[in-house]
Amino acid sequence: MNHYIACCGLDCERCEARLATAENDDSLRQRLAKEWSELNGVEITPEMLHCDGCRIDGVKTPYCESLCPIRQCAMGRGAETCGDCGELDRCEKLGLIGKNNPSALQNLRDYAFIVLRDRPELMDRAAAWFHEKWGVPTEAYLECMTAYLNRETENGWYLCLKGQRIVGGLGVIENDFHNRKDLAPNVCAVYTEEDCRGRGIAGRLLNMAVEDMRAKGVSPLYLVTDHVGFYERYGWEFLCMVQGDGEPEMTRMYIHR
Repeated sequence: MNHYIACCGLDCERCEARLATAENDDSLRQRLAKEWSELNGVEITPEMLHCDGCRIDGVKTPYCESLCPIRQCAMGRGAETCGDCGELDRCEKLGLIGKNNPSALQNLRDYAFIVLRDRPELMDRAAAWFHEKWGVPTEAYLECMTAYLNRETENGWYLCLKGQRIVGGLGVIENDFHNRKDLAPNVCAVYTEEDCRGRGIAGRLLNMAVEDMRAKGVSPLYLVTDHVGFYERYGWEFLCMVQGDGEPEMTRMYIHR
């Protein structure tokens, strides 16, 4: 997400206090101090109107620095923005922002679809997230992701972010724990957070992986799943049954040609 988007979703890049700071415009500070004092019923002086942005390192107005309840709440929860919080749609404090600035909530709801090579700083968070969802050791994900980031393999990792929160993801590995080693590589660890399902996130991630791998000359792709009717929507076809490692029952294998 754009770093100028504040914790509450407002766009600091358009804030006149930030513009006055960026341009060192004292006349703009004086006008804003008068207008904001009248609007809020408190004394605001021009000297208070120095701000680089809610989530940008640097100076902030006294309100943004320590009085804004939304910023304090987000920081207390360890969230980059309110878009990372599961209470986004029922937060009373944030609702007041949304009534006057609907675009702020839209900024927080926007999803970003990324390839891990474009955001390598997310590797540790992503490995921990996949571990939480699937129980596979974090170290196993880190090993695969590190090889990918070091270009030792082209088997990629793909994420969906809502704000700075990971809400969906999948990867590509050689074999997803089954006996058909010849059917490779495999899409693995497909997952979407429950509160974000039904919005096409998994489908878009699947398409990203297929297109990215095909651009590298890797096709077809395979995946194992117990689901019937879901992957077919995105061009996958049932291929055969395979035996999962340590599994008593056979598992469905799909192919995307």
